[in-house]
Amino acid sequence: MKFYLITNIFYIIFFLFIANVNAKECDKIWLIENLEVREINNDPSLAKKNAEKKVSKIAFEKLVKKIVLNSSTNLTELSNKISYQEINSMIDFRLIKFEKTLSNRYIGNFDFCFRKDKITNFLKDNLLAWTELYSSEIIVLPVWKNEFGLRLWDDPNPLKNLLEEKIKMHKGLTNLIFPKNRIGVLRSIDANLAYFGDEKSISRVIKRSGASRALNMIFELEKVSNPDDLSYKNWVKLNGEIENPQKISVTAFIHNKNGKKLNSFFKKNSFTNIENLPSQLKLLLDEVIFHLEENWKKANIFMGDNTDDVQIFIYVTKIKNWVKAINKLKSLPGIKNIITYKLTNEGAFVTISVEGGLNRFISIVFENKLPFTGPKEKLILNSDKL
Repeated sequence: MKFYLITNIFYIIFFLFIANVNAKECDKIWLIENLEVREINNDPSLAKKNAEKKVSKIAFEKLVKKIVLNSSTNLTELSNKISYQEINSMIDFRLIKFEKTLSNRYIGNFDFCFRKDKITNFLKDNLLAWTELYSSEIIVLPVWKNEFGLRLWDDPNPLKNLLEEKIKMHKGLTNLIFPKNRIGVLRSIDANLAYFGDEKSISRVIKRSGASRALNMIFELEKVSNPDDLSYKNWVKLNGEIENPQKISVTAFIHNKNGKKLNSFFKKNSFTNIENLPSQLKLLLDEVIFHLEENWKKANIFMGDNTDDVQIFIYVTKIKNWVKAINKLKSLPGIKNIITYKLTNEGAFVTISVEGGLNRFISIVFENKLPFTGPKEKLILNSDKL
């Protein structure tokens, strides 16, 4: 038994050192992918050089737009005042996935990985608010109501295809899912229950989809029967008269895993005609997702200061799982440092310096669905379940 304990401790100490040697990877939050650039110039080498400058700036702008609270910055102004040299100093590495040089033009496709330390220092220096935390899965319920009734999963629901395409292209921090062809999930709730926010049904659809929350979007379409309606008249002042006007009322809620409605973060009335309905719905969907992203960022802002120590125990039966656990913890947003302070024959106690303290740390591990157990004062991470 003593030999077993000594051997275990020896291997843990050995791999404590190994765990600090990380492969060249890029955390998803600092990764901007699949940027295509085309540059025309009679000098091919100059075309490539200009293309690299242009695409580096685009990558920087996309990263800022993704993580920074939009209300805290003017992206155009920020982008105009920063030089290519400054942007280049914040890039960890760039990957050229495809390139083609012709006699008078350059075409390339790039991935960029930015340096966390450089980016966060830049954001702090410019007094910008940002977050590094992705949400866990959020199932989206697209409720459609018109004169013919309510629709959710069944056609005709003009939101479904628009939403599915929007989610495919979504590059934000909220992890949105649409349960197409998942029969068990689709049967968990119908349009009427979603429209009235039935907690039991919404909790059931969240659980069956594997999500942690639900985004309940209710779009209601009705004819404008009274042209003297004040809201319509105000809209006309800005947009002009339209034939056969239709009113679209949109409300969006977040429900927690128990189905409880947390808040209404978006509410808007707009007007359109039937011919322009698809494009208007697309714009409104964009607005809902934008406000969802902004609310997520506000709730999870990182300021770069106010770090506290959190003690946890990491349960280990295999050395490779210890390495995986340490690397996973290091990759989490807000984690500044990890120190091992006590070893046992079942694993190790570690101290984690985390921005925002214990409650923030619990929020981070919840969103990342890490296998923690125990009360918050005695958290245990089971490395075998990673």
